[in-house]
Amino acid sequence: MKRILIFLCSLLLVTIVACKHNELTNPFSGGNDVLKQKQNTVEVPVGDPFAKEDIDNLVIKFLYEKNDFKWEWVDIKTLWSALQEGEHTVAIGYKPYSIGDVNAIIHTINIKSTEWKNVHDAIIKLVLDGLNKNGASVTAKDIIVEDDQVLPIITFHLTDKDVLTALCNLENIRYIEPLDYWPYQIERSASGCSASTTALDVTDYSTTTPACIVPWNYNSVNIPTAWNTAQGEGITIGVIDAGISSTQPLLGAQFTNGYSNNNRTVTTGYTYGTSAYTSCTHGTSMCGLATGPRNDQNAVTGVAYKSSLYFVRACYDVVLDESAEKLGVKNALVLMGNRPDVKIVSMSVGYPFSSSVLYDGVTYAYNNGKMLFAAAGTSYSWTSWWGVIYPANYSQCNAITGVKENNVTCTVCHDGSQVDFTIPMERNSNSNRNSLSLPFSGITPTYIGGSSCATATAAGIAALVWSAKPSITREQVFNCLKSTAQFANNPNSSTGYGNLNASGAVNMALTQ
Repeated sequence: MKRILIFLCSLLLVTIVACKHNELTNPFSGGNDVLKQKQNTVEVPVGDPFAKEDIDNLVIKFLYEKNDFKWEWVDIKTLWSALQEGEHTVAIGYKPYSIGDVNAIIHTINIKSTEWKNVHDAIIKLVLDGLNKNGASVTAKDIIVEDDQVLPIITFHLTDKDVLTALCNLENIRYIEPLDYWPYQIERSASGCSASTTALDVTDYSTTTPACIVPWNYNSVNIPTAWNTAQGEGITIGVIDAGISSTQPLLGAQFTNGYSNNNRTVTTGYTYGTSAYTSCTHGTSMCGLATGPRNDQNAVTGVAYKSSLYFVRACYDVVLDESAEKLGVKNALVLMGNRPDVKIVSMSVGYPFSSSVLYDGVTYAYNNGKMLFAAAGTSYSWTSWWGVIYPANYSQCNAITGVKENNVTCTVCHDGSQVDFTIPMERNSNSNRNSLSLPFSGITPTYIGGSSCATATAAGIAALVWSAKPSITREQVFNCLKSTAQFANNPNSSTGYGNLNASGAVNMALTQ
């Protein structure tokens, strides 16, 4: 009898310990069978959060060692500690626990369906139950930053370590991503929005009919020759950037000026701020390069001067260091993905770290058939050692960078193994003499460089190719670009297939 009593006591003790362990790792589950706890759980972080300097040093260490950083590589205490900084904004990617990788189906998910809505609602309940466990009265409105209506993502203001741990221990959680973290070593940006002040050199352009300017570098990739066959008609290029000018009529009322007098259209929207129109010059330059009209105003022509334009303002500037900017670009990609007329998307913006939120947007647009072009990165002194940034780093994107006339990577451009193509956009003798595009207002051409310029130019070339034979697929367009490029038969380790050949690619498209 004594042995039986000892055994029963031992069994009861084991049961109590197991229950206590489950209570620590997921204390707010409430027996909900929609949410499933992982077999191997993590404990709630103990002690104070890590100092910001320690988190920064860990991130920088990853960047030096792997030339990359992903939040999935760190533990729960580091995640929790990172959320103490900035706006305390965290994106939670979710799914039913019975579904594996959602990347292949993300464009088909109906998050209003019972299966997905139950998980969505249960996660919000778990968070609220955790925050209100000691008698608080927090509501969903108090903590939800964005409740995505298309993708399975909920963004919260959240720092509670018990709640974060409970979420981390669920099979239903695809990712937990601090959106506002930024290393102290790196000054937050306001970059890319100011126009160049370099005086225009007359040797950097030529003129063509009806009375417009052709930048010098268009000839480097055989764009004028390609125009003899294709001008981009019937193709809509989507541009995601930091704003467009309301005072540049060639991207507005005069979008069909000159030889661009087909039935093309320009449409604008925004997922950041309250308007597509801002004082930032960057988006105006990118739209001008990709789709500016072949005008009779003595202004610069774009590459695909008969293509339509769909512009979405998604960020404050070109570096996505705000949580609202990452969400903005993700939402812009969803808009692009949902528009049947958009064939090509150009993104001359980016972020040095991998972002699951950005990846969801990229995957959604790509799975909906869009051909994505993204800038490999334009450097500052503190990023000169980084490789290709995001979203260009993702395989769904064609990563584009800029080179000098002699094909050496441009002074401020990033390169690396992820680069697909290059565009010459910088004079050998002067790094301030780049390609040319439409100014914020008026007609005087403005220099614009970096991988941003190269990306918009490449997107325009792709539109020329697709318009030459609209029945071909995205993959066939890519093959035309690749097979006629500078290093078609022997890709370079840091600049991919090298300089595009617009004329060669257009002619190849005709044979498909």
